[in-house]
Amino acid sequence: MKRMRFILLLAVMLLIPSRVVLASPMQVPEDVRRLSVELGEQYNICPELIQAVCFKESSFNPRAENDGCIGIMQVNPAWHKDRMERLGVTDLYDVHQNMLTGVDYLHELSEEHEDISIVLMTYNGDSKAGGVENGTADISEYADSILMISAELERENGK
Repeated sequence: MKRMRFILLLAVMLLIPSRVVLASPMQVPEDVRRLSVELGEQYNICPELIQAVCFKESSFNPRAENDGCIGIMQVNPAWHKDRMERLGVTDLYDVHQNMLTGVDYLHELSEEHEDISIVLMTYNGDSKAGGVENGTADISEYADSILMISAELERENGK
């Protein structure tokens, strides 16, 4: 009987989606904090959401690279060439230029989609985004974790 309970408990635990829980306040670098407030005001995007994307994408590492994506917000220069030209961005390793490009893209997506989960999933290139918009898929773990981190940062900032 004990073994059966253990197996049942283990099965339930495996079925419950994991959540991001910050054990202690996240240390957002001062330049990221300042830029997220500045760009957040300019683009009408919550600064904590911007910070959460930076953390999720690169752990605040401006030198991060992954599959052609560069910098703190993991911007792909091949996909955002026109945006970078329009914004005067020449160096995606520069925190300000990278965040400007990433936040500009988030803003564009937020004008196309009301649901921030879809915005985040599209930002991440998640193929489930269209399914969520049509009610046929769940929110991705990526979007869910950013929303959780953002909410925690807002609590830390007294919002």
